[in-house]
Amino acid sequence: MNNLKNMRTFLYLFTLVLFFGSCTNPTDTTVVQNYFDLKGFIEKQISELNKRKPLVNKEMSLDDKQEHKQTNEIDWRQELELFTQADLNKQAYQLSYTISQPTTSTYVYTLKSGETLPVKSLKIVLDEVSKQPKLVEALLQEENRLYDSEKKLQLTCTMRPEGVWLVKTYEINGFQHLTITDKKTFSVKGTIN
Repeated sequence: MNNLKNMRTFLYLFTLVLFFGSCTNPTDTTVVQNYFDLKGFIEKQISELNKRKPLVNKEMSLDDKQEHKQTNEIDWRQELELFTQADLNKQAYQLSYTISQPTTSTYVYTLKSGETLPVKSLKIVLDEVSKQPKLVEALLQEENRLYDSEKKLQLTCTMRPEGVWLVKTYEINGFQHLTITDKKTFSVKGTIN
């Protein structure tokens, strides 16, 4: 009985952490695509994952509490929400990032000095043949008088036998510190079978 109560508390706190993370999205108005269309890519992945309903090995932790499960009942829109938030094609973001291309298939976007947007960096590595993302990494950080947070995102994709590029793994690590509570660390890792 005590285990069930602890798990409910864990899930409640974990949902609360993700909720606060999703409430801080300035100006969602999409404009001309100056950067890689991460939102469009993630939307396609959500659609494909909802159709396929793959089995996922999922590991979650909140501070020292951990949970492991296998499931194919996942709300993919909610699960990949932070990756959608890392998209840079928003009106408020248009002149805020430097773009570098260390290789012909790698794009790195870095927030310019003096800017205060939550997406600090975004890296996209494309498959050289298909030009589809095989790696997405992002760093989101926010700080104000009420809280500070950091989220490191990583998503890998692979080509399935039927020729479709699909998420293979996704990972979110970070912390949230509200001024009225202790700092909470959290992580989510999903591996799609």
